[in-house]
Amino acid sequence: MPAGTHACRVAYHGTAMNEPAQRAIQTQLDRVGYLRATGPNPFDYWVWADQTEAMLAQAYGVDSEAAASFRDAVSERGRTADQRGLAGNMTLGLHGDWGIWARLQRGQSVLERLVAQPAAG
Repeated sequence: MPAGTHACRVAYHGTAMNEPAQRAIQTQLDRVGYLRATGPNPFDYWVWADQTEAMLAQAYGVDSEAAASFRDAVSERGRTADQRGLAGNMTLGLHGDWGIWARLQRGQSVLERLVAQPAAG
């Protein structure tokens, strides 16, 4: 792998990703539009968020600023006003500070910042 790139080897819905981190991040950014167009469906949202977090942890490190920033942007646990379910297995609502639309926006902002950064060595 060329110097100055991060490796990312994870799968998303059966599609293997073995590419520089910035390309993998761009793939996740490209999925945001799909998520918005589908409601977004809470199940699809969590698959995207979990996959993205795993990809960032592998590419940059579990305790890296990149992984922590994304986790902080999308993973606040807790019940929103229109949420159903129990404990951490809740169907997220769409609206509010911790609804899916706000989480997507914050997550997208983090990923856009990462893609804009030059690759670190």
